[in-house]
Amino acid sequence: MAVTRAQVRALLAPSGENRSLVLLEGRTEVVPSERLASEPYRGAMEITSGRELAATLPSGTPTEQDIDAVASRLNSAITHLGA
Repeated sequence: MAVTRAQVRALLAPSGENRSLVLLEGRTEVVPSERLASEPYRGAMEITSGRELAATLPSGTPTEQDIDAVASRLNSAITHLGA
């Protein structure tokens, strides 16, 4: 269920602004936002979008420390939800 560095990078990539991090059946996954309403993702909980995540960081390329901090915050948020 842990949010990985690769998932955070995917959300922060230029194409990531149109992607979302979701929690589905105990696992996290990065999916195109327009697919959230499709059958495979019905019932998934959207944790954040790439656009929302990018808005929380300073401009420029995030460091590895930034990536780790974001992943840690997202993992804490998921744990706080009781997932």
